[in-house]
Amino acid sequence: MPPSLPIIHENIPLIEVADAAALEGLLADPTMADAIMLRLAPTFAVIDPAKIEAVVMRLKKLGHLPRVI
Repeated sequence: MPPSLPIIHENIPLIEVADAAALEGLLADPTMADAIMLRLAPTFAVIDPAKIEAVVMRLKKLGHLPRVI
C-alpha cells in the first residue's frame, strides 16, 4: 500500500493569540467555543469559516483589537 499523500488546504481561517491563556479564555466563552473548530497548538486554532465575523465582533467586544489578514 503506498503512503498517503500530504494534503494542502488553502484559505483556512486561523486565530493566533499571544499566550495559551488567551485561547483558553476564548474556548471557555460559550459564545466563542463553537466557532473554534480545532486547536492546533497552545496559541493557534482553526476557526469555522462561517463564524469569522462573529469571532471578530466578539473579540472587539472583549476589548481586543484583532488583526485580520
